[in-house]
Amino acid sequence: MMATPRWRSRWLTDTASSLILASCVATAAGCGGAADTRPPRVPFQARVLLGEAPVEGAVVVLAPAEGAGSAASGISDATGMVTFSTFGSRDGVLPGRYLVTVSKMAAGAGEVAVADDPNYDPNTAVAAVKSRNALPDRYATATTSGLTVDVSTALPEPLVLRLTP
Repeated sequence: MMATPRWRSRWLTDTASSLILASCVATAAGCGGAADTRPPRVPFQARVLLGEAPVEGAVVVLAPAEGAGSAASGISDATGMVTFSTFGSRDGVLPGRYLVTVSKMAAGAGEVAVADDPNYDPNTAVAAVKSRNALPDRYATATTSGLTVDVSTALPEPLVLRLTP
């Protein structure tokens, strides 16, 4: 077997290293992704209160009042705070007028069959579990909530959605 000349071995190593480095640089340069061509959004937050108490787990939906356009939504945290998303996580709201709905679904009592039950059927092991809105039902529908919001610029403070029992 013939040994590879030292200069050739060094040339192959340097060339391979250069190609790998150039490939990594080219790939990294393309990692920025395409520019966001979606309409500009306004950072927007709200705080959901039932009376004076913050509501955790409320789903808040902003539906365009004119019917056309993109809705925004968010879920309230333990302090009642909601940060809205339209196209991606927490990306804000398109400027416009919105009808607001607020709901919080809670599971009702359901029957769960277990394997040692003589009536157990693995295909129907969990009976239908009814859910109910933990908030007043009127807030779950845009036509009855009475809540609207105009979004044009970011508010200095979150919008307060104070629900009455």
